[in-house]
Amino acid sequence: MTTQTPAGWYPDPYGEPRLRWWDGSQWTDATHAQEPAAGAPQQPVTGPQAHGPDLQPPGFEPPSQGPGLRSPGSGPQPDPGWSATPANPTLQYGGPTYGQSAYGQPAPPAQQWGGVPLPGPGHGPPPRQGNPMPWVFGGLAALVVVALIVVGGVVLVNRGGTEPMAGPSPTDTFQPDPPTNDPPSNQPPPSQGAVELPQPVSGRVTDPQAGVSFEAPDDWTVPESSAINGPDPAQQKWSSGVQKVSHENYEGDGDWIGNVYAGVLNPIYPYTGASRLGDTAKAVFMNFGRYYRLAHESKIVEDKAMKIGDSDAWILQFELDFSKVSEENDYKWKKENGAIVLMDRGDGRRPAIVYVSVPDNLGTDVVGDVIDSLKPA
Repeated sequence: MTTQTPAGWYPDPYGEPRLRWWDGSQWTDATHAQEPAAGAPQQPVTGPQAHGPDLQPPGFEPPSQGPGLRSPGSGPQPDPGWSATPANPTLQYGGPTYGQSAYGQPAPPAQQWGGVPLPGPGHGPPPRQGNPMPWVFGGLAALVVVALIVVGGVVLVNRGGTEPMAGPSPTDTFQPDPPTNDPPSNQPPPSQGAVELPQPVSGRVTDPQAGVSFEAPDDWTVPESSAINGPDPAQQKWSSGVQKVSHENYEGDGDWIGNVYAGVLNPIYPYTGASRLGDTAKAVFMNFGRYYRLAHESKIVEDKAMKIGDSDAWILQFELDFSKVSEENDYKWKKENGAIVLMDRGDGRRPAIVYVSVPDNLGTDVVGDVIDSLKPA
């Protein structure tokens, strides 16, 4: 039968001059400075101890292993009834023998109190090392609480300042119109001028859209709007006009005509005000040249400012010579006189344009008569 060595402070079994705590089952790392009892005689060191388990000084009685260690040469000690089994298992495997330090040097003698080693005077058990895990978990819990408080504060601020953003509703998504099988319309949109061009009244054509009026030459007729207006947005749109055929089927598939057309100037032409009417008129003339596909020579006859009533205007009059191609193909006309007139309408609006082009077989004075008849409408 074995008994358990009680926990307490005992002389260091490794020969150090201090006390080491025995926890009842093993030696611990807790140490304390050794304080000898008052009046206790100090045992002299008997000399170096031979190193090794079989080389002990004469008269040495090996003590039992464990906390109940005796000083060498002190004589027999009462048996405290402890087990002979070493209390510190490490002493079974090459640990320092009694009376030796950890490095084979003589160890100072251990103190005795009444023949039995007692705990060091005035010293209680070593302080217990607290388990750090509760502190770790407590710190993590505190961080979680702080994070929740911050998130809650942000949510409250956002709710107090703005309304929550709503997701897109089905009506926010563009839904294309289903395709239809209807053929495209040939009718011009409202911005391209009236579907029906105004007819002459007492020989005079009044264009309310362009804000201008003119005398229609004798025997000239008003064409269909679709005949002179196409779907191309870059093409000038006409809101009034009269025309007459100069040569029917001149190439076997079309008529060469004379015309007087009016409308609001197309936005493709630059216009910044009445002071730039001349520049705009030249831009229009250069673009209209593409309508005269037959070979010809052209020249500017007149390029100047004018007045239409009280409105500022500009006239660019020109002459086109088709004599060569006309003789080769036996056309009925040889030359063509024309004019481009722009009238400022004020208030930041686009100017009105009147375009006159008359082959010589329809009369050489028609252009002058139309220009002289212009009035604001």
